Amino acid sequence: MTATVQVSPRTAAIPVYAAYGAAAGVVGGIGFGIWMSVSRPMMDTAMITMVAGLLGSTNAFAGWLIHLGIAVFAGIAFGAILGQFARKMAPAVMLGLAYGAVWWFIGALWIMPANMGMPVFEWNNVTSSSLGGHLVFGLLAGLTFSCIAQVVGKRTGPAAR
Repeated sequence: MTATVQVSPRTAAIPVYAAYGAAAGVVGGIGFGIWMSVSRPMMDTAMITMVAGLLGSTNAFAGWLIHLGIAVFAGIAFGAILGQFARKMAPAVMLGLAYGAVWWFIGALWIMPANMGMPVFEWNNVTSSSLGGHLVFGLLAGLTFSCIAQVVGKRTGPAAR
């Protein structure tokens, strides 16, 4: 006995948008990672080594691995949640910037300081620099998502959009 499940085109697009989001997360994560590698808001310490501190390390390579893992996860979530609205460039940029700001609020102001024994929701040199990096992530992720969606949409026709 076989069962047939009907899925709406909108629901079926979620895994595709999640895949686009993963690629967008990598691109945004690389941009943000470069930002964190050169930004030294406290005691001449690169922000990427602070990310490594989430797992008890000070190694920049470990920081990059942790950061890119988080970026891919954030990109997948962006695609799955907002992908249907981010296919065109202008909405993708706006959604990407807002999404980056949300991750800054959740990650840089709350989760990271809480895990590292620092005060949460505090505005300082680290969190202000981190805001810029999160906006870079969101901008690049939104642009990348939109570009992928547009290129794939042109190749596959209206049904894939």
